[in-house]
Amino acid sequence: MKPYLKFLHALLAVMFSAASLAAPAEPRSPSCRIQLGGGATVNYGKIKRNLLRAADAAALPPQQRSVTITCDQPAAIALQQSNREGLASPAAGSKLGLAPEASHGIGLASGRPLGAFALRWRREGATLDGIPAPLIVSSDGGATWRLMDADTVVGATDLIAWSRGEQRRPASGRTLTVSVRIETAIAPTSTLYLGREALLDGSISLSAIFQ
Repeated sequence: MKPYLKFLHALLAVMFSAASLAAPAEPRSPSCRIQLGGGATVNYGKIKRNLLRAADAAALPPQQRSVTITCDQPAAIALQQSNREGLASPAAGSKLGLAPEASHGIGLASGRPLGAFALRWRREGATLDGIPAPLIVSSDGGATWRLMDADTVVGATDLIAWSRGEQRRPASGRTLTVSVRIETAIAPTSTLYLGREALLDGSISLSAIFQ
C-alpha cells in the first residue's frame, strides 16, 4: 500500500479582512495566520499488507501536530475544520471510536473505501499568549459555548476557541496554540481489492473565524 495521507493542506496562511468580523470594524482589522508544526503532510511510508487484517480494521500509529495562530494584534479567534468529500470505511471509523459523521475518507481502492481518519483536538497544552488556556466548543455558530473536558473529535459545524479562567466565551490573544492528533485506520482487507498499490488520500482544512 502506498505511502502517505495528506490531511491539512489548504488554509495554512490566512489573511482576514474587516468583512469577516462578526463585530464592528476597527480602524485596522487583525492579520492572522495559521501554522502547522511538523508540516501539513502525514507520511506513513510503505504499509506492508501483512500488517493489515482480513476481518478487522487496522489502526496506524497516531501522528501528533501543533497548530499555532499568530495575529499582529489581539483577536478572539475560533477554528472550524472542513474535509474534502470522500467515503469513509465504517469498520475503520469504528476501530478509531468515531461516529460515522466524524469519520473522513482516505481514498478508494477499486471503488471501495480504504479506511478512515480524524483530527482529535488535545485538551492539554493549549495556550493563549503563552498561558495555559481552557478550550471551548460551540455547536451553534458561537451563540453558546461549553468546556472541552476531554480530547475531542469535532464535527464540521463545530467551532473550537480559547478562553480564560472560568469564562465560557472566546478570549483575545496574539498567539494561540493547540495540539492535535491524527488518527487513521485501514479497512479490513476482506472488503478491499489490493492487487496493486493504493495511495491514501484524505484532507482536512482549517479556517479561523473572528468572534
